[in-house]
Amino acid sequence: MEEKLYPRRWAILAALFLCLVTLQFSFIVPGGAALAVMMRYGIDGTLFSMIMSVPYFAGIVFGIFLGTLADRIGVSKVMVVSYIIALIGVVWRAMSGTSFIMCFLASLVMGVATAALNANSAKVIRAWFPGKSANVAFGVYVCGASLGAAIALQVGARLTAGDVAFSPEGIPMGLVEGASGVQTCWWISAILFVVSIVCWFLLYREHPDGIAVEEPIMQHMGYALKKKSVWGISLFAFVFMGATVIGTSFMVAAIQTVYGADATTAANISTVNTVVVCIGCILLPAVVARFKHSRPVFWVMLIGSGAFYAAAMFIPYMGGFGPAAMFALGAIFFAPMMAMVKTLPALLPDVEPKYLGAVGGFQSVLQNAGMFLVSSYIVAPICGMMYPAVEGVSPAGYYQAIFVGLFICCIVSGFIQYMFPNLRCNVEDMLKDKAEAAAKTE
Repeated sequence: MEEKLYPRRWAILAALFLCLVTLQFSFIVPGGAALAVMMRYGIDGTLFSMIMSVPYFAGIVFGIFLGTLADRIGVSKVMVVSYIIALIGVVWRAMSGTSFIMCFLASLVMGVATAALNANSAKVIRAWFPGKSANVAFGVYVCGASLGAAIALQVGARLTAGDVAFSPEGIPMGLVEGASGVQTCWWISAILFVVSIVCWFLLYREHPDGIAVEEPIMQHMGYALKKKSVWGISLFAFVFMGATVIGTSFMVAAIQTVYGADATTAANISTVNTVVVCIGCILLPAVVARFKHSRPVFWVMLIGSGAFYAAAMFIPYMGGFGPAAMFALGAIFFAPMMAMVKTLPALLPDVEPKYLGAVGGFQSVLQNAGMFLVSSYIVAPICGMMYPAVEGVSPAGYYQAIFVGLFICCIVSGFIQYMFPNLRCNVEDMLKDKAEAAAKTE
């Protein structure tokens, strides 16, 4: 089947982009309001990281199912129902009061949307943007995650800037009377979800050359599970995308704690990072697409990402310039890596296009598992044991260890590359290789 470029593709990309921005804003806005959220619910850094990561647990449970279901009944229906369920979770969070359990469960329900989006984004973009245009489209799409995070961190930090009371030594003591910034953040998330659902109805259409799937659903799901290459790219997503939650969860709080910056300054420094990530997600995947194979390029991006993000916690402050510069340099390497992770299912030469929903769904399961587990249940507890909380003592060492953990995750991701082939860096070259191989066998 000849792959075509349809004018409608930009509306499709806009629909996916807006859905991702909304999702990221809703998940990350607690990170901008980190100290206020901890004080509101009476929790420490470990429990806070659980609120940040639990939406991704729904992706573990529903990822494959929603990917294969979309292969059979269409992406649009799956997305709409999933986002409506997530909207219920967003409203529930806004009505959670000061109960950590209610906020935690509401955040879990919100994660149904990420299961649907992560499972199907690769398939949709691969269909509407064939050839080398896929790398650019994936970059623009992933930029939505950084943009949503940037807006969330700014909004969260600014709306709660005066909500936390500090001791003379700069240690957070509790919420000031009448603090309402966190509640406002929750309701803004609900409004954005309504807007994204409406825009999805207006912009999205199924691909005109879509292929129906005839196999039983369990057979279709099994297709993904039996391929070693699918396991490889999925484990890669588990570790690397799990590391991204470390940055979005702890960056603002780390800058405040390690350097003594106020909430607004910390948010501004984190925004430098996310702006560079946004630009990099759009521009740099096209650069990566010019390379022949992925493995050496991935190593450079992984080492650069982890090294600079870790260095941001140890460099002299210099009025905020020091950590801002390190985060910006790390973002240059981090941005294209985020885009390439989402591109990996479409780059596998042994996967038929009609099964990309199942493959993307399985990668989504492990990606969401990593985003749920790596930060909250692996890195944060280990760092907590190294630097246990002591009343009246600033936990600067804890946050420095957290970002060293991010660096270690990047190195581990580099070695996981050897579990899948040294892939081509763009879909067009992968398809040419397949065509040449087919011609030789005839």
